[in-house]
Amino acid sequence: MKPLITFIFSLTSFFFCVSLLSEPGAATAHNDGVYIVYMGAPASLKGSLKDDHAQLLDSLLKRKQDALIHNYKSGFSGFAAHLSAEEARSIAEKPGVVSVFPDPVLQLHTTRSWDFLKYETSVMIESNPRSDSNSTDAIIGILDTGIWPESESFNDETMGPIPLRWNGTCANGQDSSTFNCNKKIIGARSYGAGENKSRTPRDMMGHGTHVASTAAGVEVKDVSYYGLAAGTAKGGSPGSRLAIYQVFSSQNGSQGSTVLAAFDDAIADGVDVLSLSFGSSSFLEQEFINDPIALGAFHAVQNGITVVCSAGNDGPNPGSVVNSAPWILTVAATTIDRVFESDVVLGNNKVIKGTGINFASIQNSPVYPIIYAKSAKKSVDENATRNCEPNSMDQEIIKGKIVVCDNEDSLYPQRNKQDEVKKLGGIGVILIDDELRGVAFNFGTFPMTVISSKDGAKVLSYINSTKNPVATILPTTARTNYKPAPTIAYFSSRGPSTIPKNILKPDIVAPGVNILAAWIGNDTVQTLKGKDPPLYNVLSGTSMACPHVSGIAAAVKSRNPTWSPSVIRSAIMTTAAQTNNMKAPITTEKGTAATPYDFGAGEVSTTGPLQPGLVYETTAIDYLNFLCYHGYNIATIKIMANTIPDGFTCPEESSIDLISNINYPSIAISNFDEKAGRRVNRTLTNVAGNAKMEDAKTVYNISIDAPAGLDVQVVPDKLHFSKIDEKSSYQVSFSAANPLKKDVFGSITWSNGRYKVRSTFALSSKSGSVALNKK
Repeated sequence: MKPLITFIFSLTSFFFCVSLLSEPGAATAHNDGVYIVYMGAPASLKGSLKDDHAQLLDSLLKRKQDALIHNYKSGFSGFAAHLSAEEARSIAEKPGVVSVFPDPVLQLHTTRSWDFLKYETSVMIESNPRSDSNSTDAIIGILDTGIWPESESFNDETMGPIPLRWNGTCANGQDSSTFNCNKKIIGARSYGAGENKSRTPRDMMGHGTHVASTAAGVEVKDVSYYGLAAGTAKGGSPGSRLAIYQVFSSQNGSQGSTVLAAFDDAIADGVDVLSLSFGSSSFLEQEFINDPIALGAFHAVQNGITVVCSAGNDGPNPGSVVNSAPWILTVAATTIDRVFESDVVLGNNKVIKGTGINFASIQNSPVYPIIYAKSAKKSVDENATRNCEPNSMDQEIIKGKIVVCDNEDSLYPQRNKQDEVKKLGGIGVILIDDELRGVAFNFGTFPMTVISSKDGAKVLSYINSTKNPVATILPTTARTNYKPAPTIAYFSSRGPSTIPKNILKPDIVAPGVNILAAWIGNDTVQTLKGKDPPLYNVLSGTSMACPHVSGIAAAVKSRNPTWSPSVIRSAIMTTAAQTNNMKAPITTEKGTAATPYDFGAGEVSTTGPLQPGLVYETTAIDYLNFLCYHGYNIATIKIMANTIPDGFTCPEESSIDLISNINYPSIAISNFDEKAGRRVNRTLTNVAGNAKMEDAKTVYNISIDAPAGLDVQVVPDKLHFSKIDEKSSYQVSFSAANPLKKDVFGSITWSNGRYKVRSTFALSSKSGSVALNKK
């Protein structure tokens, strides 16, 4: 796997530097610094514990007046403050405190895509579908780098009045003279400490603007990135409103305490959907009570807010998925049917397909000398030379030539190789890399492209076949209707989830490669020499996949305002597609068959979630039971939850195996015992039809797709519904005559002839589970 620093204009390296808490109520505190003190549900809901928060703060501020950084009191309870290690340990023992942990640093996980989704994943829609009578436009909260409000993607001319339920504000800070909210961007906040508290929510990095327009940008015609990807840009839910929470102001990351402050405000402001295109690195994944995103999302979902998060860019390593809490909708990334080709023409007139974005102005005829970097050896390390590492090549040999570089090292990304060849006087680079071949990196005006290892062998064979090999690198052209698509993006993080086990993650995949969306108006990094800054830009990452799903979630919420976050998630998951534009199963970047560890339920549909037929509602009791099964005690759970039914207690024999039994739209079973078998229960709710009772009467039949060697039985095999919102339960039994040699996958689908409701399953045994590489 290539190092993360090779991905997406250096915006997508992710590190989460933080100590872990092993037990609730205890702190791993080794250094003085900023700590987050998490105290569960808001003080207003905590009854006898409501004074704990105020007493702790009062005691702290009496000792250290400037210690407080954030005070959380709307969506949940707690604070972030400068503490000594001893103070942190002491506070962790106080009544009402769930956890105390060092403030972590989170990093960003960084249009044809909607046309592709609409064509490939659309389903038949009723002319008179069921819809709540009080349908309204949804509000999407974007936690990111801010927004460029002047972009045409955020024009509000077609928008109606701002919803009366909106409680937020437009805190434009130092940019009050030029930063204006409108009927599209109805709120904006920026976060910081000390002198940064008055900074502006204006985006100075571009990531947040790109994400926001992907989720909810209005339709803008005739846009492109300097002529590439020309067409119409639009978001997944153009009628939705945007609330902006700027939690990043630089590429150095965002503090977890800041992210929690944004969650706290968003809950109070009244957003319907929250979109987060960032997270931890997989090898430093947190327990839930020490994870700011998991904690913020837990309380957002309790307040009826759907939380959509990127799955991470640590793929293709197995077990690398993050943001895996069951109350989060976790999104991985796929390609679309558009590629950016920058081909190589050899002196023998053979054309080699390459990928990249370059606006090279060299000749289209193959007249430039071409050399394999290894032939310019300067250092004693031949591997360093053929990988075009700094100070490894002879300038006199490189000067004036196109250089072929391998990309097998883990220390230097392609940008370093480009800079090194350019510094030595080289006129172009051909990079050999099978993984990067699937993503178009931006090389500006420098002639550079990425080719496959198979084609690399052809290029090297040509170089060795003639005394004076020549070539050229053509400027980029966009090719549409590329097949196969979608495929899993090489960088997209993969399952199985390890925290927690027995929940299948990621949940869904969406376009995340070469996505065109709005950009900041004062850019210099992506601006071509002599050109005005681009108003739209092309980026890749699970960062880009996440807002596709956020937009769809908002569209579903607008159609069905009373649907809970889990119902919306179910609608999105059970209607997903698992085939590509060749009507064949979705594949990975290597061309092998993808599994639910790669795509979850499948590629998101733009229309299917609007009318899913049946849904799995994961209830508040399900989540409480999950916390029990995961190992938290009832005292901790009572502090965390907004409300707990009278008499609720953790089951006496709670274990992680029981997590498989919560009413989730997919099924995951780890440590499967073939001899004993396993049974899991699920409940479906009918949401099809309209107010007329007879329109809701229907019968669903089961179909099972199971791998050889695994026996799957569903009882009953028919589900009868006679009215809207009626529930019906079933049980799935898994067994096998012989031990499973590897993880196995399949699905069960309920259909009444009009709707198909699919639930994917994944099973791993002790003897055959996938090997995890957590780096």
